[in-house]
Amino acid sequence: MVSTAARRRARRLSNFCQSAQPASGTAVRGLQVSEKFPAQGYKDNVLSDCFADAQRYLLDHYLDVDRAHVLMLAEQGIISQEELATILRAIESLDVEAIRGAEYDGSVEDLFYFIQREITRGCGDSDVAGKLHTARSRNDIDVTIYRLYLRQQALDLLKVCGELHRVFLDLAAQHHESLMPAYTHTQPAQPTTVAHYLLAMAENTGRDISRLQHAYENMNLCPLGACAITTTGFPVNRHRVSELLGFTKPTRNSYGSIASVDYFTEQLGATAAMLINVGKFAQEFLLMAMMEFDVIRLPDGYVQASSIMPQKRNPVAIEHVRAIASKALGQVLGVMTSVHNTPFGDINDVEDDLQPLNFSAIRDAIRAVSLLAHSLAAAEFNLELLRERAESNYITVTELADVIVRREKIPFSLAHRIVANCVKQSTAAKTAISYDMLQQAAKKELNRGLELSHQEFEDALSAENFVAVRTIYGGPAPTETQSALAEQRQAEHGNAEWLQRARTGLSDARLNLENTIRVVLEES
Repeated sequence: MVSTAARRRARRLSNFCQSAQPASGTAVRGLQVSEKFPAQGYKDNVLSDCFADAQRYLLDHYLDVDRAHVLMLAEQGIISQEELATILRAIESLDVEAIRGAEYDGSVEDLFYFIQREITRGCGDSDVAGKLHTARSRNDIDVTIYRLYLRQQALDLLKVCGELHRVFLDLAAQHHESLMPAYTHTQPAQPTTVAHYLLAMAENTGRDISRLQHAYENMNLCPLGACAITTTGFPVNRHRVSELLGFTKPTRNSYGSIASVDYFTEQLGATAAMLINVGKFAQEFLLMAMMEFDVIRLPDGYVQASSIMPQKRNPVAIEHVRAIASKALGQVLGVMTSVHNTPFGDINDVEDDLQPLNFSAIRDAIRAVSLLAHSLAAAEFNLELLRERAESNYITVTELADVIVRREKIPFSLAHRIVANCVKQSTAAKTAISYDMLQQAAKKELNRGLELSHQEFEDALSAENFVAVRTIYGGPAPTETQSALAEQRQAEHGNAEWLQRARTGLSDARLNLENTIRVVLEES
């Protein structure tokens, strides 16, 4: 028996619900309220923007998924050949550009349903058209089309990274013996060469390429057939749709196919690492282009004049590299923040609202890398000034300390102290370090002079000698940078071949899909 108190609570709840529920189509404090989907507020703030984003990024991929899926259904005997032909004709007869330019009117939820409505009209039979959606879900469709778009972007990013890598190598090849100062803590440190410097950037870029390749390989797996999250009771062939769409293979676990986001977060992580490198490179070259440094000159096509100062030659292209890379990195962080604490399953947080930000981040990364590569391709270094600075500011004295250690058989810390005292004395006197100055400093520390000859002293302070003796693996000696360049050239060729294989795989799959459709339509 229901208690009196329970009945009173039920009446209060009923009265509350009746008073709180506005009539359909009425306004509450100026906001339109409707029981009909989509409500104006939802349409304006969610569906309209998502529809436009899908038109821009995903329309073609929706259609490819429809094509591959319906072919597989017929091959598996789930639908008839006649039904296959009817659906394919409807798909191929769609006015794709009209769909791409259509205004969202709220008559359907989103682009997926818009396309399905147009296919149904093309079929002339809703029952036949409805069979297209057998054994699939919006869930596996969405994660598939996202991967289809992202993998093309990934290859475009790898292409421009390869171009930047090649630019660094081409420049390095010209400068194995071009001296320059290396900097630590933004201060002159030791002599090196322009080739050594640029090869460091090339190796960084090569590692970025390796990370992006690995991310692509994990992304290029097909979730289609996972359906809602647990696959289907229909005898679908997931390997076949994967093949038709150019994926390497299907994703293995259907739950993870829908729930996992690492297919794009890994790509973004690799992109973030690359963008940090690009930002550091851009900062370097902007400083080098300052008149106070004046050691690099960009081609005229990548600098701008001032509207008021006739003398200005502004390296704006590199400024844009830095700005675009920063923007892209900000978008990457926005995506990562949006997904880091979301449920492990199908959830809107990682779909329509988020993916365009993902796409935009990669697009801006492509722009930044491409612009840097083009800006540097014909850049010129002020070799005379770089050499002069490589021989200034005491930056060769590490080798002097090393020579003393080898010649005198004393601890490096002691040799370091002797040379440091020379530098202090020389700085105070505003003169260069002399042989006599060194001998005096040695006597204070050793109570004797050095056996080091005057010629050995002169050689030790030579920037050219400093570089020449550093033949250790990874060092700046010309023989070593030539060896490093040869290794990087091999990596460059390997990366180009990898990219060609990936692009060929997609183009071959595309041709296979088109030919399969053509045969079906010709035979029907």
